[in-house]
Amino acid sequence: MKLIYNPCTDPAYNLAFEQIAMTALSGPVFLLWRNRPAIIVGRNQNTLAEIDSEYVEHQGIAVVRRNTGGGAVYHDLGNVNYSFIGDCGGPFDSFAPFAEPVIAALGKMGVDAVFSGRNDILVDGRKVSGSAKCFHGGRVLFHGTLLFDVDLNVLGRALTPDPCKIASKGIASVRSRVANLKEFLPKESVETFLEKMRKLIAEAFFAPGFEPPRAEMVAEAEALAESKYRSWQWNYGSSCKYGFSRRGYFAGVGSIAAHLEIQRGEIVGAEFTGDFFGERDCREFAASLQGCKHEKVALRQRIATSNLKLFFGDLTPAQLLSVLF
Repeated sequence: MKLIYNPCTDPAYNLAFEQIAMTALSGPVFLLWRNRPAIIVGRNQNTLAEIDSEYVEHQGIAVVRRNTGGGAVYHDLGNVNYSFIGDCGGPFDSFAPFAEPVIAALGKMGVDAVFSGRNDILVDGRKVSGSAKCFHGGRVLFHGTLLFDVDLNVLGRALTPDPCKIASKGIASVRSRVANLKEFLPKESVETFLEKMRKLIAEAFFAPGFEPPRAEMVAEAEALAESKYRSWQWNYGSSCKYGFSRRGYFAGVGSIAAHLEIQRGEIVGAEFTGDFFGERDCREFAASLQGCKHEKVALRQRIATSNLKLFFGDLTPAQLLSVLF
């Protein structure tokens, strides 16, 4: 087993490094890594349906889509993430064998962890680790996150979308009762916990220790992070088709509701309803939104090219934006 410790905490780079490692390395590989604050969205999810977008933007939390399925998760530096890469077939076709070395390492630290359901690790009935996997070119990637000292308040806020706003056709996350491992290891810091995991995993695989990433893989991963994992098209635009609705009331204007149909991150249909007054049919403005990305910058630019007073009376661009996103 080749063991690699990736010290980078950039979530886009780290997901890119996983993808590069899957193809660049042969044989079984185990990675350890951490992310700074980020929401990691499952491959088959609608990003906006999983997050409180206003809170996430205000807190500067990165949002990155991964290649594996499953639900959205929150990462910060209180998480320790691990990845297994191997050839398809044999025991690696199920989740449990990948979790066993991690569960064994926790046991040696005095934590009684068990594998539960399809892909979770529990302690005292609460989830401390979730995992996901994908296949590519005869290789399988399995990765999971260990909640050690994660800010559960931020986790709860960031992963709480407005259920009335998005009618999603993607895979929704299943919310579980979670716990931090620090509750069971109160004398440990995340850094000492990480070091013990490195030592115990190396012993489990009879390896001398963890290696740093190779320079050529670092360069490839940085290029892939820039072209894919930092792109709006991958993180938001590849979401499944969904409907978006939002209503507002504005003094001097009246009520206005926007109803949008989004496909591949772009508006393919729009309708406005309410008791506002305008000189011209608002369907004309709705048609002008066709093809616009469903994100604030693009919407703000599209709004700026229109005379809103003709369609919505004294509605301001900021007020209209507030019901469009």
